[in-house]
Amino acid sequence: DDIKIEYHPSSGKQPKMFHFHEYREYDSATNSWKRFIKEAWSANTWWKIQDNIPAGTVPLCIVFYADKNKLSSFGTAKGYPVILRCANLPMDIRNGTGHGGGRVVGWLPIVAEDAARSGKSDFATFKSIVWHESVRKIFESIVQHSKTGYTVDCGDGVCRCVYPLVLISSADFEEQTVVCLTRGTQGLCPCVKCEIPKDQLTDFNSEYTRRTAKHTVNIVNKALLIAQTSKGESDAILKKHSLRPHINSFVRINNTDPHENVSFDDLHFLDSGLWEDHIFEMHKFHIKNVGRNAAVTIDNRYKSFPRWSKLHHFEDGISKITFNDGSKNRDISKIFLFAAHDTIPKEVDKAGYTLLKVTRHYIDLVMYAGLEIQTSATITAGRASIMAFADALKVCALSQTTDLDKNWNLIKLHYLRHCWDDIESKGVLRGMSTKPNEKFHGPLRKIYLRQTNFKDTAKQIVRLEHQSVVASQIQDAIDLLDAHMKPVELDDSDDDSNDTDLPLDNFHLKLGSKLKPMTFGQLENTDSSFQRLHIRVSDFLSDLLPQSGISLPEGKRIKLSVNDVLVPYQSLKVRYESLETWHLVTDLLRCNPNFHNRPRYDFVIIRTAHDGPVFAQMRYLFACTVAGKPYPIALIQAYRVVHARSSHDKDLGLLRIRKDRVTELISVQSIVRGAVVLPASDNPMKADEMLVWDVLDGDMFLRVKRDFPGYTAGR
Repeated sequence: DDIKIEYHPSSGKQPKMFHFHEYREYDSATNSWKRFIKEAWSANTWWKIQDNIPAGTVPLCIVFYADKNKLSSFGTAKGYPVILRCANLPMDIRNGTGHGGGRVVGWLPIVAEDAARSGKSDFATFKSIVWHESVRKIFESIVQHSKTGYTVDCGDGVCRCVYPLVLISSADFEEQTVVCLTRGTQGLCPCVKCEIPKDQLTDFNSEYTRRTAKHTVNIVNKALLIAQTSKGESDAILKKHSLRPHINSFVRINNTDPHENVSFDDLHFLDSGLWEDHIFEMHKFHIKNVGRNAAVTIDNRYKSFPRWSKLHHFEDGISKITFNDGSKNRDISKIFLFAAHDTIPKEVDKAGYTLLKVTRHYIDLVMYAGLEIQTSATITAGRASIMAFADALKVCALSQTTDLDKNWNLIKLHYLRHCWDDIESKGVLRGMSTKPNEKFHGPLRKIYLRQTNFKDTAKQIVRLEHQSVVASQIQDAIDLLDAHMKPVELDDSDDDSNDTDLPLDNFHLKLGSKLKPMTFGQLENTDSSFQRLHIRVSDFLSDLLPQSGISLPEGKRIKLSVNDVLVPYQSLKVRYESLETWHLVTDLLRCNPNFHNRPRYDFVIIRTAHDGPVFAQMRYLFACTVAGKPYPIALIQAYRVVHARSSHDKDLGLLRIRKDRVTELISVQSIVRGAVVLPASDNPMKADEMLVWDVLDGDMFLRVKRDFPGYTAGR
């Protein structure tokens, strides 16, 4: 079928967000226009395409994905769906499965393996040719339009002349070699983007010839012409460039370069690639080499790692894990350094300790590459992080023992060289990742198992999947009608009826999980940490209110008694502007002695007038009423950054903090955001020392880099 555009004006539905032109954003801090890379239309390739098509016309950019996958449990039945997405839509929409999300537009044939031919170059070429001829049929309807344009009434009612093209090919490396018609890891030049020799994949300093569609077509045409008289000479030309003897089907589409389209995929190259298959496997070797106690310690730290939203909990540790999905691999890699930092002493296993240093640089490059908005500063830092990782890896390779002869000459390692070029060309990695497309395989597998007769299944699956899409559109139309007919209800209530408004600026804070009011005397009798709390609160509020521009009642200092009432709370919602996305995000923090049968006292970052940001653990949340107004207060245990750093902390880029001797009171207003902090050691003598988990998310990563420069760099 031809590729359709959803939300046509005739549907009567409101259009989704749709972007056609490149753009820049305005930086109010410098009063200048700057380019911030996020979506595809903010990156370089879109700008080049805009220059290549006639003035007044717009590109219609396609994200292409095709991957072979098992349909049956034992892999005897396989499917090869082709999924397209529209890059003109924001990632939040196009990466979904609803309107504006991905669509199955085709099903590629799978060439049966033959014991007599499998593994031979000619058979691999034959399978690639079948693949490309099949893809050519799928895109046949847009080839001419990519050259002449196509007039279409868009969802906003504007008639535009669009030029369709393939902007991004989302795929793992094996699939990328098929897309680009290269010979893979066995070729002399295995990379799909450049002609680096296969024995130089660890070289991060030299420049190699970039592959382009034009250059590749010229080579293949030359080889095909020579093949008419000398097949041996033709094969030699193709072998030199690791190409196959067929014209790529994508080059028929104007403004489409398959070598440019294939992209760095964080799922297969990082989480389930460099980390799971290589770095993590080496760590397992060194942990085993050190002894059983190291494995037990690491497992226990994973089990007890602080809870956080969207973070996987490893209740059984990680030593016995045999299979992970990409998201679990990402979390394992981010936690590992903090769980294992002191289990592999430098004096016992120098190579293992050096690998920990490599891991610090690895998670740095992962965090930079995964940011949802890239600026010139983060791009520069990101490129530097890859070089630091490569340098650390060279040192690690030199320190390896003969027991572990690890070869780092890997295509997934080399591909890091192209990571930031892809980001600058096509937008942030989230827009190129295979993760959204991998989610399609589950529903397709269910269709195969539950709705087909297991004969000639491709046609059945495609038909049933299309029916599912139609059904969802009908349901959306019904929901739209129901919403239109439903009377508008004004509801100012919050989702938590126990929340209370704050007397000061309450835009970014909300107390929740309200408990029964109690007197200061009752609270002070429960624990020694609350002794003389009514006096401490009196002094605190007497100083806070004038500083906040609020007059003291009757102009006198506040004096609370043990009979005065406070209202305890056990949760806090904090809204703040993320340094990563520049949008407001919310942390739901807990201060609860029994949250799901375990105590949970979350850490936060607080603003201070003179000491900058300080990490602190919330010990008690409550509101105290003065002159009829409730004031939200937190009893916290502050932790200060240890500036006299050990060589261990410098090597591994650990931000160590130490507990203050006494607790203190703060206004809840001074809380910036939540944080994850974990014990630095199992040694009771070091119970006061903690480590900041600076790779919690993009905002925390950038915040720590900004506020504590150099502390998490590693060396």
